[in-house]
Amino acid sequence: MDEKQINVRTRMSRRQMLRGAGIAGAALGAARLAGAVSAAPRAAAGPIFLRGQGTTELSFFYPVGVAGPLAKLMQGLVDDFNKANPSIKVNASFTGSYVDTTTKVQTAVQAKNPPDTAVLLATDLQTMLDLKAIVPVSDLKAGATFDPKDYQQAFFQDTQAEGKTWSVPFQRSTPVLYYNKDVLQKAGGNAEQPPQTWTELVDTSKKIMDAKAAKWGVEFPTSGTAYWLFQCLAIQAGKDLNGEDHTHVNFDTTEATDALTWLVDLSKTNKVMPTGVIDWASVPTDFSSGNTAFAYHSTGSLTAILKEAKFKVGTAFMPKDKQFGTNTGGGNIYIFKDAPADHQQAAWTFAQWMTAPAQATRWAIATGYVPVRISSTDSTEWKDYVAKTPQATTAVDQLKYAKPELTAHQSAQIQKFMSDAVQAAVAGQKQPADALKLAQQQADAILKQYR
Repeated sequence: MDEKQINVRTRMSRRQMLRGAGIAGAALGAARLAGAVSAAPRAAAGPIFLRGQGTTELSFFYPVGVAGPLAKLMQGLVDDFNKANPSIKVNASFTGSYVDTTTKVQTAVQAKNPPDTAVLLATDLQTMLDLKAIVPVSDLKAGATFDPKDYQQAFFQDTQAEGKTWSVPFQRSTPVLYYNKDVLQKAGGNAEQPPQTWTELVDTSKKIMDAKAAKWGVEFPTSGTAYWLFQCLAIQAGKDLNGEDHTHVNFDTTEATDALTWLVDLSKTNKVMPTGVIDWASVPTDFSSGNTAFAYHSTGSLTAILKEAKFKVGTAFMPKDKQFGTNTGGGNIYIFKDAPADHQQAAWTFAQWMTAPAQATRWAIATGYVPVRISSTDSTEWKDYVAKTPQATTAVDQLKYAKPELTAHQSAQIQKFMSDAVQAAVAGQKQPADALKLAQQQADAILKQYR
């Protein structure tokens, strides 16, 4: 096998990868969540709306990053809701990946037979609006536990459009920088002071490689949905990839070009990262095995990395250029327009219960997602968890620098244009400026019809 074959790895999206890399962490959290669900006091579980005699049955589609254990965890939550709300019965259907679920929902919407409610990507909001598929939850009757100000605002902001709230945050994440504390110390650094800037990251990576403490200084995955992590670099360079509205994007900019050039130069010039397209799925394994000292990856990989690594693992804000910056990721709960009115209200009861502080805390601890409720981080359960797992606090603290994930009309296609540009540049097929210029032209060709 030649060097090119070794370095250009199999492409896989971050959402597909989590089925593998996160499975150990999900299994670890399964018993904890299952016990908490059964033991939780009903009074703290969330709003209960009784609707007289009879039962309203709801269809609920959901994706999860890990196909086995998290599906069982989700079903456990649904069962608990059904017990607490005898007038509502939620029938949950695991519908595969986020992409699979969005496709199934779109097909069902077009056939006039949508589910009553579903977990879809936060970035699917504009697509659902274009299809006229969803109802604003702010038009429905809210229960006692629903407090918009108690949701992490970095997550709540991408529920908004046309002056209304169209979904509610459920399973949300951000990327973070993972680092090997032992390797950092071996190379003469301070294990509690990871790099804060792009320059420091490169310099420290070189020192680690010179000391032969690790084969590589850093890995930044660029397979599949490469736009997601790259958006963080663009924000750090000073300009978000999102435009002023969902009909514009900022791909062909000085800041994005600087960011992509820096990413390419990690391999090409500074030689602290493997060359070519790096597989999303391989990075946690490379990091946990000690092959690389620093790794950019989702906070959703935390539990699996902590289980596999034989060294002290640290997490930190992703290093800055002009500023710290991250985007958000993950899914929200949506309610569908073609559902009967009583189903819509019952679905809203369900969505509020699922994202109430008690459930938000348990789901975050078991899965690695960030708690979507601010009050969750003040709970005894969360404080006990982070006392044992302080690495989990990084993603929460980093939210102050967060922007919404890249979203536009026809988001999936627009995101692909950016991912293709990143991959073409790191594979050496195009210069960063040329790759970004093409992505901008492709995006504008689609978005101009919506302006």
